[in-house]
Amino acid sequence: MHFEKEVGESLTYKFAQAAGEMKAQGREIISLGLGEPDFKTPDYVIKATMEAMREGFTHYSATQGWPELRERVAEDCNRSYSSDYTANDVIVTPGIKSAVYFALAAILEPEDEIILVSPYYVSYPAMVKLAEPRAKIVNVALNEDFTLDLEKLKAAFTGKTKAILINTPNNPTGMVLSEEETEQIVKLAIENDTYVISDEVYEKLVYGGRKHISFGLFKGIRDRLVICNGYSKSHAMTGWRLGYAVGSRDVIAKMNKLQQHINTNTCTFIQKGACAIYQNEPVHIAPYVKELEQRIAYFDKEIDKLDYMNLVKPKAGFFCFASISATGADSNSFCTDLLRKTGIASTPGIAFGPEWDAYVRFSLAVPMATLERAVGLLGNYRYEK
Repeated sequence: MHFEKEVGESLTYKFAQAAGEMKAQGREIISLGLGEPDFKTPDYVIKATMEAMREGFTHYSATQGWPELRERVAEDCNRSYSSDYTANDVIVTPGIKSAVYFALAAILEPEDEIILVSPYYVSYPAMVKLAEPRAKIVNVALNEDFTLDLEKLKAAFTGKTKAILINTPNNPTGMVLSEEETEQIVKLAIENDTYVISDEVYEKLVYGGRKHISFGLFKGIRDRLVICNGYSKSHAMTGWRLGYAVGSRDVIAKMNKLQQHINTNTCTFIQKGACAIYQNEPVHIAPYVKELEQRIAYFDKEIDKLDYMNLVKPKAGFFCFASISATGADSNSFCTDLLRKTGIASTPGIAFGPEWDAYVRFSLAVPMATLERAVGLLGNYRYEK
């Protein structure tokens, strides 16, 4: 298999591994690198999954996904979007990455162009090139305040544009597309006969009374839309590897063919256990969102005191994407130096797009005491070449 340059080692995991090695050597490490919620998976999900194993849900299941779970996903989408999806419009996959990759593989053909709104999730370019090595990636960078430049986006569309892949709410910036921005993307997609692949995994972690505007709310794009989502961030199920896609039935059918030959099916008892998510109120989410808001407000205030770093306050998720342009350092050098001198693990901005080498991502999915310790170290830190 030929590996394009985009299919490289994930910098998020590279720095997490380096931090782990230093910790094994006895160093104090404060991990603000990898992002996963710092609460436990709800007991009702664990209980339902254990019951499913005991009841014998340990064999093959439908390739497209456990029928009950697909029905519940479709019903949830219909409540949220006032749509009319059915179980046939849903595929359950081993993680959201699989859903995004299968969507790309189902849609892209040689010489197609795909627009990535940057900064993007670190794995997107690799997924594109694994799905279709001859596809051309066109990056459209957000403005410095992390708003979307609609004119720049419009100019990126050509006769070869097959899809736009976007993550909203966004990792790493915490940006949330406004209704106007979302509507304009839909308009451009319709005008250019282009698919929209929307990764909306952070939709439940939105702050300040804001609302996540899903592409599913726009009826005109339904036949060219694939929404990818899951339970990793909302229910702390990162290790369960469970995601789904809902959207264009033609694309879902192609994704199912890929899954038949690659995964056979997604873990049966995990799917059965996940049905409990739709039978219980997510009472854990509001307190967690409130806690994240407090951490973000604190981190934003403290970073504002530093002369070498600044950030745009996130509107969602648990990441802060901070500018380090005042240091003159590239993001790899900065993160390496920061880890070596302070023990703080972060993620280089260049992992999220070549335009963002003067940025660093910090995960705030840590207890406040840990964050306070990190802020104290950042206050005493100085970058030197």
